[in-house]
Amino acid sequence: MKKKKRETFNKVIILLLVYPIALFLALLFILFKLLGRIRVIYPERFPFGRGNLIVLSNHPSLVEPILLPVMLYRNYLLHPFKLRPWSTPDKKNYYDRWYWRWLLKHVTIPINRSSSQERSKAFRQLVRILESKGVTIIFGEGGRTEKGTDFFYSSLKKRKIRPLQEGVASLIRKTGALVVPIWVERKKEASLNLPDRIYFNSLFFIFFLELWKKEAITIKIGRPLQFQKSDSREKITQELITTLLNLADEEE
Repeated sequence: MKKKKRETFNKVIILLLVYPIALFLALLFILFKLLGRIRVIYPERFPFGRGNLIVLSNHPSLVEPILLPVMLYRNYLLHPFKLRPWSTPDKKNYYDRWYWRWLLKHVTIPINRSSSQERSKAFRQLVRILESKGVTIIFGEGGRTEKGTDFFYSSLKKRKIRPLQEGVASLIRKTGALVVPIWVERKKEASLNLPDRIYFNSLFFIFFLELWKKEAITIKIGRPLQFQKSDSREKITQELITTLLNLADEEE
């Protein structure tokens, strides 16, 4: 009985708070696309309306944990309970007042990468969401690209990506989820000299500031990948890295 009441309460919060914010951000996303500040390449490849789905993206900046869920506004608006995308930001980068955390718990699974216990807890949450035919957004590098020391490079444009965390392949093997690779970049990178700890209020400001820079943000969508549960973690990881780097090199 308590579980049913909690589920009903969560649905009310989603409809009254999460849904209006999603609608507002969706309108802004469409506006920024019309203004040329956001470019989405190959949108026809994305399987909108599909559950048990992992969106796997590179992580060049702090903007992607907001930008990519907003890009999936169709899922928010048409299926707010079942297919709203769950983002997975680094927990240490997202601090704010209690009411922001209370709201974000309906759309994010913050990951504490310094704690194996917390990582395991987040992994179990992601498994439950995917097995319930949900949608998750994962940044498999384990942090922003520039924070790494080892990289893989694409053959043509020399774009780079950090080695993917082994938990990504484990999640795919366990859930059998369809994977949609996404490559995010700006042609000319410009540093904002941001601190590592970012408050959620500030993220919205950063989101708008990034979109008003001279160079537009490009979101390139790859073809969905389906793996077998019998595939090894090493095989899955290598194919994901190769796919992301090939997508970075792909002509627009």
